[in-house]
Amino acid sequence: MFDPTPLDPPAVVLGGGIAGLAAARLLARHYPQVIVIERDVRTEGTADDAFRSWDRSGVPQFLHSHAFLARLRLSLLAHFPDVLERLRAIGVREIELAEMVPPGMVLPPREDDEDVVLLACRRATFEWALRESVRAVPNIELREGVLVAGLVGRPLDGKRPSVTGVRLEDGSVLAASVVIDALGRRSPAAAWLAALGVPPPREKSSDSGIFYYTRFYHGRAEELPRASGGVVAGDLGWVKLAIFPGDHYTFSITVGTPVDDEELKRIADPRRFERFLSALPSVAPWRARGVSRPLDGPSTPVRVMGQLRNRLRHFVDREGPLAPGFFAIGDSAYHSNPIYGRGCPMALMGATFLDEALALHPRDPIAAAHHLHRLSERELRPWWEAAVVSDRRMQRETIEPSGTLGKLAVLAEQAFAGLLERGVLPATRVDPVVFRALLRTFHMLDAPERLLTDPAVVLRSLPTLARSLTGQEPTDRFVRVTRDEALRSLALGAPAA
Repeated sequence: MFDPTPLDPPAVVLGGGIAGLAAARLLARHYPQVIVIERDVRTEGTADDAFRSWDRSGVPQFLHSHAFLARLRLSLLAHFPDVLERLRAIGVREIELAEMVPPGMVLPPREDDEDVVLLACRRATFEWALRESVRAVPNIELREGVLVAGLVGRPLDGKRPSVTGVRLEDGSVLAASVVIDALGRRSPAAAWLAALGVPPPREKSSDSGIFYYTRFYHGRAEELPRASGGVVAGDLGWVKLAIFPGDHYTFSITVGTPVDDEELKRIADPRRFERFLSALPSVAPWRARGVSRPLDGPSTPVRVMGQLRNRLRHFVDREGPLAPGFFAIGDSAYHSNPIYGRGCPMALMGATFLDEALALHPRDPIAAAHHLHRLSERELRPWWEAAVVSDRRMQRETIEPSGTLGKLAVLAEQAFAGLLERGVLPATRVDPVVFRALLRTFHMLDAPERLLTDPAVVLRSLPTLARSLTGQEPTDRFVRVTRDEALRSLALGAPAA
């Protein structure tokens, strides 16, 4: 084992989004040169310019809502403190747990509450700050406007080929010590590996079942609704709604509809979107006259995103890595429904796991791949599984079990779902212990199963479950509106967009 020398080829990162930029920052500690290949060309300017002028066609979620959870902020503190300082310098808010407490609830402080902090920030602002940080590192080169056509490899001792570089669209070959796939959920890496004779990665996939409609606004600080720190979210059964705080008093409103609801697809039109919001009492105050305006005036579009699947890909099997020298992180490996806000934290976590793997095994790509795989399966896989289960519950998907064990498993899942929906979640509105547990889980600080396995949380939720079963559930912050009532609003006169 020995460290890389200046004569070694560079580490090559494919994709200059959040996962790729974070990986590049950390790879710069292990390799004399790091090259980031990015298809989109990003213009110079401020963080606000980034939102308006960066053409990120390769990142469809770039102009959609983002929640930068506490787990991501802790990663910044540990590995990228300069990025957090840069965000603070341009006015990004850090919303503490005390600001997220429901009205009327008394939450006794606890020492670890300081970890539960949400970054109120647009995706463009965050990526701008991370890119500026990367640009300040001398041994990292950003090559934008460059397309990759495939991977280059050679046989390794008669076994699976190792990846030794990338082939660019112009036909040139860029040699690499390692190649990092940070190309996101649309990554073509599986096909590129197949062209080298590499077996396909083991893949699991399921539909999220949702279309997203997002519009951005600028609010007047003194007029925005009070007692609404953090993400304001509601599930009306037939639609999901969320209001995401951003930097510089911006915020976004996202509506998540079932993919097969043809009538609700009409809200892609800005005027119909606004009409739809006006029918929702819990959202309408954010769009009241004098409170906010569409970020770029009436022309501000409603961004639509669909065809989303929860997908994981394993690039390591029982025989080892499919292609030594190749590593996948971020959405390229673990992609889940973005409604849960876990994509960016998982991207940074994957980059730090890669950093650890390469630090422990600097000249052993096989051992490094095994280490990254083990860490990812232990730390990321549970969140991916939780997204799949939540989406299945949200879609009211019916599972036909086979055999006694299958039927028992389905009954257990239904029982846990009932406890969560009728007990734990309503209890977060009235019980500080359950509320704190939910926020810590939401922010990825505690394991996803914590809400249903912690005895204190379950016991304190049981009285609420009993009341819910008799029709006395605590009042939801989101006023219930039926689908028919909301659809009728689309037939009314259109307010200004």
